[in-house]
Amino acid sequence: MDYRHICTAAMIANGGLQTAHDTANSLYKGEEKPDMNRMVELFGIRLMLSRHIILEIANISDLADLSRPMYKEHPDLGKLYSELSKALEFLKYIRNKYVGHFVPELTAKTFEWQPTANSIFGQKDAGSSLIMSMFSLETAINTYTDPATGHKIFDSETDLNYPPDNTRFLNFLGETAIQSLEYSERLIEIAAGKVDIPDMKSEWLKLAKKAGKTEFRHLTKKKR
Repeated sequence: MDYRHICTAAMIANGGLQTAHDTANSLYKGEEKPDMNRMVELFGIRLMLSRHIILEIANISDLADLSRPMYKEHPDLGKLYSELSKALEFLKYIRNKYVGHFVPELTAKTFEWQPTANSIFGQKDAGSSLIMSMFSLETAINTYTDPATGHKIFDSETDLNYPPDNTRFLNFLGETAIQSLEYSERLIEIAAGKVDIPDMKSEWLKLAKKAGKTEFRHLTKKKR
């Protein structure tokens, strides 16, 4: 296993997730009654942060798949994963359809589910863009279904303009973020312990010479 990669990627995802989660939690502090313009601004910031949180949780989900062989030796890590697995798979799906990629199938389903999207189509103002993004997010959430049992995460369709549904999703996202942080922190500890780190004092000159000879080219995915 490439423990150096797992540890490095976990550190980056953990840092990005922690920052976004902390920022989201501090948005409304000190503001008793924000005016309408500020409410729109806060809505946009929260939506942007939600996209970032989804992305980082999905990145942790990718690492969880790579790290399965570690669970036998470290059952505590496996237990953290088992408690998170359903949420990780869900948010990886949202990442793949709405955040990291925006697929044509989601566009088609969004206009079917939210015909109101036609009234803001092609508008360039920030408000219209945010509403279109919200429509697309809730459509992606609603498409995560099983033909036999229906919605796989929530017990009903999600309408993010409906306060209880919006709160339900944000609470789910926040709870998953906290669990993902705990999982990634433990993953960092375990993976870091399996990597031989060079002595930066005695080997610095050799490492610096090697760095000076670095050649850059397009990165290609290695076959596993």
